[in-house]
Amino acid sequence: MLPLLFWTALVAVSFAWNLADIDSHRQEVLTNRARFIFKMVESVRLWNARHGGLYAEITAATPPNPHLEVDERDIRTPSGRELTLVNPAYMTRQLAGVVDELTDVQIHLTSLKPINPGNAADPWEAAALKRFEVERQKGEWTEFAVDDSGKEHFRFIAPLLTKKACLRCHEKQGYREGDIRGGISVTFPPGTLLTPVTGQLHKLVATHLGVLLLLSALTVLFLGRMRRQIMVLEEAKATQEQLVEQRTRELRHEARQHQQAEARLRGFIESTGQGIFAVDKRGHFTLCNPAAMQLLGYVEETSLLDRNAHELLCSCGEREVQTAQAHCGGCAIFNSYSAGESQHVEAAQFCRADGTPIPVEFRSHPLYGREEIEGAVITFADISDRLQREQQLRKLSKALEYSPVAALITDSEGHIEYVNHRLVKECGYQAEELLGNTPALLKSGHTPAATYEAMWTQLKRGEPWQGELLNRKKSGELFWDETAIAPITDDGGKVINYVAFKENITRKKEEVERVWRQANFDGLTHLPNRNHFLDQLEHHIREAQRYERRFALVFIDLDGFKQVNDTLGHDAGDELLRLSAQRLRENTRSSDLVSRLGGDEFTVIIPEFEHYGDIEQVAQKLIDAILKPHRIKEHEVQVSASIGIALCPEDAEDRDTLINKADTAMYAAKRDGKNRYRFYFDNAFDEEASIDQLTRE
Repeated sequence: MLPLLFWTALVAVSFAWNLADIDSHRQEVLTNRARFIFKMVESVRLWNARHGGLYAEITAATPPNPHLEVDERDIRTPSGRELTLVNPAYMTRQLAGVVDELTDVQIHLTSLKPINPGNAADPWEAAALKRFEVERQKGEWTEFAVDDSGKEHFRFIAPLLTKKACLRCHEKQGYREGDIRGGISVTFPPGTLLTPVTGQLHKLVATHLGVLLLLSALTVLFLGRMRRQIMVLEEAKATQEQLVEQRTRELRHEARQHQQAEARLRGFIESTGQGIFAVDKRGHFTLCNPAAMQLLGYVEETSLLDRNAHELLCSCGEREVQTAQAHCGGCAIFNSYSAGESQHVEAAQFCRADGTPIPVEFRSHPLYGREEIEGAVITFADISDRLQREQQLRKLSKALEYSPVAALITDSEGHIEYVNHRLVKECGYQAEELLGNTPALLKSGHTPAATYEAMWTQLKRGEPWQGELLNRKKSGELFWDETAIAPITDDGGKVINYVAFKENITRKKEEVERVWRQANFDGLTHLPNRNHFLDQLEHHIREAQRYERRFALVFIDLDGFKQVNDTLGHDAGDELLRLSAQRLRENTRSSDLVSRLGGDEFTVIIPEFEHYGDIEQVAQKLIDAILKPHRIKEHEVQVSASIGIALCPEDAEDRDTLINKADTAMYAAKRDGKNRYRFYFDNAFDEEASIDQLTRE
């Protein structure tokens, strides 16, 4: 069955590959047709856009266009005919309707921000348009869909790019040349386009089925012939086994020659790097290899043979030279040949020829002959270096355990294997809760994913990483960790562990934040101060220049503040400033920056506005808010605001000039009666004279 399964699998793979090729061809045929229709409609759309549309008589086929601008309303000819403007979008939509009537093709001009509700995208089109806009793709998207009647349709959509001619209508929507403003979807049934493809599919099925049958037949014939040959070989094998059995008896006789076996064993024992010796049932040495003599400090094997191993190697009794914790190797060997017990001792001591101890790891196995113990074989190795390394590791472990820095060690997969006391104290988890888990247990969810991706990329390269992470304690309290992680590799360079050292820098960051706020925020109103305002203004100017944006600088001065301050006292003046700052914040957007420059002067930076009317609404809103009476020290206090507005880049493109022009516009508002706003470009007056006059007043 295995050959038949193999041929079946091979033919199935070939069929799947060819089927995928046919499907790809099917997709290409339908996509090419849809792409041609899209290009045709796009060309007509561009042609219409370049001509700006035309006026046509209002009929049943051409009803009035309800989506016209103010300057594009319907007109009446001298002869009394009513005409409506068929703009490019309307013309293209009518063309799509004609195509729908005459063919099986459905064309839909669509957008996520349609002017005409009829151009609204369905869910599939909306998903494609969002993909084009978000991922900045300028490709195409296709799918096969089944309508309510069960008929299959092919759907195609591609983005419409804003051309220069399109800006005539779409620039008001915020589009720029090259932007994706919508798309054209094409839907039609596959129909006869796929008839050749269906024929290919039938031919493909027949061909592969025929090949499978042919291969199966040939395989059956081949296996039948092979079976006959195997039967012949089995007969020959039986004959050969008889000859092998006879020869084996001869070899067994030769294998009984002890001298050859003993020589081979002796060569192995003498060539090994471990110490090996044997004792008889009395405990006397019968064999000792060169490595054992060297480790025990003997020169000639004859100085050991037929001597008692327990007496020579034992470190107990009168020959004890080590502390009470030492495990006597001689006693363990004695148990092995006297009681028939196998021994594996990882740390013991033998005595050398000069009486000095040697730390060893050894294995002792009893030897049996005719079901009686005849002695034992012992293999051992000097573990002085290992013990020294273990002692060093214990010192390092103690140092790490009581380090003032939190530390943890994970395996290569990030599972925690060790934590010290400091880490347990910092995070609030017990060691048992951390072991086996990953450091992700401490994640707060506020550290950006990109930070962890960069960290693991660097660690996987075998490089250390250092950075700051915002983590969470078991109690839920957030804290900042300054973390240093280093990979530990084996001799082959493979990462086997990660060690991390962590320092809680929450207080340090809070202190930095406190100092930064003192330097950048006003202590009375808690608004950004002059320094922070100037930095942000520079930033907005650079952004405006880089991305060709606009923003407004609003300069506010309180009218009547000095009188309140002089009559009710400085405390009342401070309270008035706090209340005014609160009203400014409440009547601006979160994206607007409200600052206090000093005294009773405030500023607001309004980024990315559409029309001057938007700025006027904000300015009037602020004036109305400030004008409302305040209740201070059982007094009803009322002040007003004079506001000056300068625009970037229209009025200025540098910081100082922009501030001066906003200040000039503010003085113009004061001159005109206060409690009002003025744009700098609206001022038709002698600036210096007006400012001097207001200063004298």
